[in-house]
Amino acid sequence: MRRSEVKRKAEEFCERNSINSYPVEIVRICKENGLKVFEEYLQPDISGLIVVDEKEWSKYETNQFIVVNLMELATRRRFTIAHELAHFVLHRNGNQLYVHRDMTNEGSFKNSIEQEADYFAANLLMPENLIQEKINMLKEEVRGKIPEIALVREIAYNFAVSEAVARVRLKQLRIK
Repeated sequence: MRRSEVKRKAEEFCERNSINSYPVEIVRICKENGLKVFEEYLQPDISGLIVVDEKEWSKYETNQFIVVNLMELATRRRFTIAHELAHFVLHRNGNQLYVHRDMTNEGSFKNSIEQEADYFAANLLMPENLIQEKINMLKEEVRGKIPEIALVREIAYNFAVSEAVARVRLKQLRIK
């Protein structure tokens, strides 16, 4: 899927779900879209997983759920939830069994489905219009250019994401 298509789907999703403020209430949005979210201690190399099944899983009392690794920072868990929600929106085929787990292999090559889910998640947690709105407010406050490190920290803090994710998103938007 082309990046422009992923972006369009993320924007449509944001509009349908009335995402117009930050930080985005990602767990509430999952719930409103039929996904329960659980936090558990998982293997250190697993960030999270999503399951969409025809039958209910007794442990979770649902057939559609996301589980994220409680060992990871809250900002990482938020991104993982958004990433797994992206798989639900972009890659599921009806109620066909779909189990997906994300490994935390830093620096490893990600396939196109994983890249799509990351890009959707970034657009969901940090919609372009809300980023631009925040930057405009910051520019008014400081009356000028904002140092890049300060901008990254402000976006990370306000959107409840890691600085690394904020930096990538600002780069995607060509904002420095």
